[in-house]
Amino acid sequence: MQVIFTKIRQGNLDEVKRILGKHPEAVNSVSGLKPKKDHGQSALQVALKTGHTEIADYLIEHGADLNFMEAEDDDPGPRMPVLFDAIIGVIASLCYKEFDVSDESLVLTRKMLERGSDVNAIASYGADAMTCVIHEANQIVSRPTVYSEVQDEAWIKLEKVLDLLLEYGFDYKAWLDRSLYPDGTANRKLLLERDIDVNENWLKQWQSMRDFIQGYFEKKELLKK
Repeated sequence: MQVIFTKIRQGNLDEVKRILGKHPEAVNSVSGLKPKKDHGQSALQVALKTGHTEIADYLIEHGADLNFMEAEDDDPGPRMPVLFDAIIGVIASLCYKEFDVSDESLVLTRKMLERGSDVNAIASYGADAMTCVIHEANQIVSRPTVYSEVQDEAWIKLEKVLDLLLEYGFDYKAWLDRSLYPDGTANRKLLLERDIDVNENWLKQWQSMRDFIQGYFEKKELLKK
């Protein structure tokens, strides 16, 4: 039912309620070819990625699939679990100084995990939830002059998301052996080793995140467990 996606993008909760009142199965509608940016995505994914958290919450309460991921088809674009859309929302909303949306997205992420969203789900391109949130946060913290007013909040929210993932059983040991990049260099080496031989520009872009992740792992004593 394509009309529900139009109403979600408009932020029209009343119309979403009306549609689901008549067609409760529409809660798990999948978007068609247009608009292309929504192709193959669920109603919940679109609500989350557009920052309409009240609609997203309503969809969750009415049976939205919390482990949905776009089906593999002719579209070559990346596919990721709906949980990632919630996590991205926590961080991405800060780019627009939407602190309320960030807080609400964090609450929704917890609710999804509480209700069975797979914390260890993997995207089509091999990323897990921890990689997803780290990459998203680094878009902000690596540009302090662009996002000067939200630097502190970005670090705070990153830590809260990481805490939440660990609370619900995220396999950080598997994450250590995965890679941020296709070259296969493990996260353990890229982010946790003190001295590494890498491209200087990459190191400049990632140094603050490396410092944070090293401090986080030390504080949580994760490498000792």
